[in-house]
Amino acid sequence: MSSTYMVFRCVFTIVNMFFFALGFAVVVCSWWLHIKSVDYRPLMKNQLFTAPVILIISAKFSMLLGAIGCIGAWFEKKILLFIYIITMIVIFVALLLGVVFVIAFNERVAMTARKELLENIRQYPGDEGADENNFRKTMNSIQKRFHCCGVDQYQDWFNADVWTGQPYVPDSCCIEETNGCGKQIAANETYGLIYIDGCFNMIQMEINRNLMIVGILAFVLVFVEGFCIVAALGLLCYLRQRDRYI
Repeated sequence: MSSTYMVFRCVFTIVNMFFFALGFAVVVCSWWLHIKSVDYRPLMKNQLFTAPVILIISAKFSMLLGAIGCIGAWFEKKILLFIYIITMIVIFVALLLGVVFVIAFNERVAMTARKELLENIRQYPGDEGADENNFRKTMNSIQKRFHCCGVDQYQDWFNADVWTGQPYVPDSCCIEETNGCGKQIAANETYGLIYIDGCFNMIQMEINRNLMIVGILAFVLVFVEGFCIVAALGLLCYLRQRDRYI
């Protein structure tokens, strides 16, 4: 075995070890972003095809391929290196397209979600349907977490059919939540009892922050993947050329 191949193999192994550690860090970070969105995720049309989920799947496959690539390099298995290269290229392209697709359609999904939120507020159930209504649970959770009320503004709740035009809001809008506190305000006066900012902008700001983090992680992952593909190609070409002269 030549010293050139030994150097190639060591470099390839070190890069893949770094890539494995990076993949693990990306999986952990992406799971954290996925868990952070648990409050508003039920409002999304597609809860599975999200940017963090795409990144998690790609990173896990890449970590597995890293092990395959190292085995191929150390045992000089050209077929394993070939599988490694082809699959890494597929993941490379899929990751780029997947993240770009999610980011590109984010605005359209957001506008659709906003319309559905306003419609769900209009059909908001009374106390007798509280335990069975998922939207009520979701909105209460969102309003408590983000310290907000309604979709665009707290007055959105005045259109709820359950209150027949009364200036009421759910108790989860209250700064200090007590039973019936959402019914102690007037149409144009909150008396400092409730949050007045709408939830939609706050949710959108958090989603945009998460997408920025996902974009950075995806860029780093793609960059290292590209380096791994080039290194594996170098190893495979060297093995094929060496075997040709044996």
